[in-house]
Amino acid sequence: MLKVIILTQQDRFFIPNNIQKIIDNSEVLEIVNVDCKSSLQNKLSDFIKWFGLYQVAKLGIFTILRSLAGRLDKLFSYKLYDGLCGVEHIAKKNNIPFKVIHDSNSKDFFNVVKELNPDVILSFSAPQVIKEPLLSFPKYGILNVHGSLLPDYRGCMPSFWYLYNKEEYGGATVHYMSEKIDDGDIVAQDKIYIGDCKSMFELMKRTKKVGGELMVRVIKELESGSLKRRPNNASEGRYFTWPNAEQGKEFRAKGKRLI
Repeated sequence: MLKVIILTQQDRFFIPNNIQKIIDNSEVLEIVNVDCKSSLQNKLSDFIKWFGLYQVAKLGIFTILRSLAGRLDKLFSYKLYDGLCGVEHIAKKNNIPFKVIHDSNSKDFFNVVKELNPDVILSFSAPQVIKEPLLSFPKYGILNVHGSLLPDYRGCMPSFWYLYNKEEYGGATVHYMSEKIDDGDIVAQDKIYIGDCKSMFELMKRTKKVGGELMVRVIKELESGSLKRRPNNASEGRYFTWPNAEQGKEFRAKGKRLI
């Protein structure tokens, strides 16, 4: 089995399930939560600007309840929710080392990676662009899952922009990471219908499920030597940055929600 390090950020709804899929299909050496300025959990004021206080409060309540469920799950040896209420819980349930870092490009983290010597690093919503020397250290590089059909919808919060632009179809892409955002060759991609999604929460539930399934397929193909790559040509798609306050108002005026 491939030796894997997982880079992610805190998520209590979708990513833990994807991490469990990787655990079931590889040897996960460590799970790392990258808690930095661009992590979604550190963008409270921006979320209020984009989605309004009511929607952010609603998500906050859901998150608190999920966090409490995670603590209860831990007390019962993860027999209630299977460790799916947070990335720290899925690590604990599976007896996998877990740590929180603030800079995935730090020398200290690179030294840890060198010592663990993974075959590949997998990124699930890791909030930083990875740079050298970490980028090329693993035998099979670093693979990222992005919640859009690359090369279109590169950049920040594709779930927001899919809804904002009233797209009928979305999806997920697994690609090699480079020092450019959502760049690097594409190795897997799947398209799904999203035309009936009214909230980012529902859209992310669908695209992250697809992303997890794709990542499992990719690590199996890496192991068998059958993985195929194709170019990820930025000129063939659009790049989106974080929305501004006006675009947040337009998003809500279109009848779209955070949750």
